[in-house]
Amino acid sequence: MAKRPRIFVSIASYRDTECQWTVRDLFLKARHPERVFVGICWQFVKGEDEDCFLFQTRPEQCRVIEVNANESLGACWARSKVQSLWAGEEYSLQIDSHMRFIQDWDEVLLDMLTLCPSEKPILSSYPPGYDPPDQLADPTVVEIIPNEYDAHGVLKLRSNAWAEPQDPPPPKRNPFIAGGLLFGPSSLITEVPYDPYLYFHGEEITLAVRLFTAGYDVYAPNRTIAFHDYTNRRGRHRHWDDFDWKHLNDLSFSRIRHLLGMEVSSDPEVVRELDKYGLGTARTLAEYEAFANLDFKNRLIDGKTAEQREAGLTLDQRRESARKAFGEIYRQNGWGAKETKCGWGSTLAQTETLRRKLPDLLRFLGADIVIDAGCGDANWISQISQDFRLYLGFDLVDEAINDMRKRHNRRLSHSFAVADITRDVLPKGDVIVCRDVLTHLPADMTLEALARFKQSGSAYLLATTFTDTANSDIRIGGWYPTNLTAAPFNLPPPRILLSEDLAGTTKSLGVWAIADLP
Repeated sequence: MAKRPRIFVSIASYRDTECQWTVRDLFLKARHPERVFVGICWQFVKGEDEDCFLFQTRPEQCRVIEVNANESLGACWARSKVQSLWAGEEYSLQIDSHMRFIQDWDEVLLDMLTLCPSEKPILSSYPPGYDPPDQLADPTVVEIIPNEYDAHGVLKLRSNAWAEPQDPPPPKRNPFIAGGLLFGPSSLITEVPYDPYLYFHGEEITLAVRLFTAGYDVYAPNRTIAFHDYTNRRGRHRHWDDFDWKHLNDLSFSRIRHLLGMEVSSDPEVVRELDKYGLGTARTLAEYEAFANLDFKNRLIDGKTAEQREAGLTLDQRRESARKAFGEIYRQNGWGAKETKCGWGSTLAQTETLRRKLPDLLRFLGADIVIDAGCGDANWISQISQDFRLYLGFDLVDEAINDMRKRHNRRLSHSFAVADITRDVLPKGDVIVCRDVLTHLPADMTLEALARFKQSGSAYLLATTFTDTANSDIRIGGWYPTNLTAAPFNLPPPRILLSEDLAGTTKSLGVWAIADLP
C-alpha cells in the first residue's frame, strides 16, 4: 500500500481559547488523521490563559512553540515561528486558530489540488463563518477581489460569495490569497517563507505577490473546506488590543510599500532580510500587476483611482462601504491606539482640556439629554457622562454598540444603539455631540449628516471644526481638518467655539443652534 502524503497544519494562536477546539475538530474531521501533524505557536500569559489548555487532542502529533504573549511581535512573526516546526511533510495547510472543518477535509483538499492545472498550485480563500461552538454557516464558494488601498497604501481585499453548487466546476485561478486558509505543497515553506517583519495588515497581498513571483498559482477552492469564527463574541484577545503596536505597524507598512514598488526605503529596519523574504525570480512584479489588474505605485484597481471607483457608487452603496470600513477599523484597532479603538485623538491625554471644560459648557446650554453621534467606544466621554441626566450613544458599528452595552450596563442613564448619521434621524435631545466623525466622511455624506441633525429637532449641535482651513474632499474613512463654516458646508460662525488646546492645530468643538443650520 502506498504511503499516504502527510499534511503539516500551521496555526498561530494568540491567547485563543478556541484553538484547542480547532485542533480537536481538525483531527476529528480528517479521513486519515494519522497523516496530519500540527504546528502551533502558542502565545499566552501564564496564570491568565489556563482556559486555553483544558484538553489536548493527539499531542503526539502536535509540535508547539510556547511564547510569552508579552514578547509576541504579531501575527506574521508567529506564523514564521510555526514554519520552523515543519518536519518534511509533503503538504502544508495554514489556518487560523478559530476554525471548523468539513468531513474528510484532508482528502478533499488533496483531490482538489489535482484539479489545478499548475506545477505549483495553491488553494486559498476566505472560509464561511461559524458561531462557537459549532453553528456553521451555509457552504459557499468564495472569490477574493480587491477592495481599496488604505491610507497607508496597503491594498485591502474583500470577497464575493455564492452558494456551493452541487456539481462544482474546477477551482478558478485567482491573484489573491487568504492567510487563514492556504494549502499547497510544502515547498512554499522553503521557497516563500513567511515574513516575520510584517505585522498584520498587508500580510495577504504581500504573500500573494511573493508566491506569484516564485512561480506559484493560486486557485479558489470550488467548495467549502472550513469555517472561520468572525464574530469575536467570546471577547478573544488580539495582539493589537494588548500592545502599543504602532511602531511595528509603521515599519511593516513601509516594508510593504518598498516591496511592492510604491516607494524606496533605505531604513535598515524596513529592508532587512529581503533577500530571504522578498520577491521571487520566476515572474516579475509587473506581470503580477497585469494579471491582477493592479497598479501599486499609482494605487489603481482596474485602471481606476479610488475616487473614480467611489464616484460610481450610489449613496446607499457608499453608506454600506462606510459601515464596512469603520467596522474593520474598530475590529482591528486600525488607528493603532492602545487605549481606545477610536484612535489617538480620543485618548484621555488628547481630551484633557475638553473633559475639563465641556461639562460647564453643557450646563450653560441646559443640556440634560446628550446625543453622542458616533460614540465609538466612548473612551473619553464616559469619564464625564455620569453627570448627564441621559446619555444616548449611537454608532454605525454593531460591535462598538454591543461592547458599550456590556461595559456600561449598570449605568441606568446610558443607552446605546446602532445608527447611520447620514441616514437615520436621531432622537430629539438638548445637544448632539459629533466629535471626530465628520472629519472622516466625504463632503456629500457630511451634508447628509447635517441634514439629519437638523431633522432631529435637537437644540444644539457640538461638532469638530477647524478654523481658517479650506476643505478638501476625501474618501470614506480618510481624514481632513473639516472647517464647517467653509464651502461646501457654509455653516454660520459657531455661537461658541471651544478650543481643544492642542499644539499645532485649531481643532475645536463648535456650538451651533440646530435652528441656525442651513
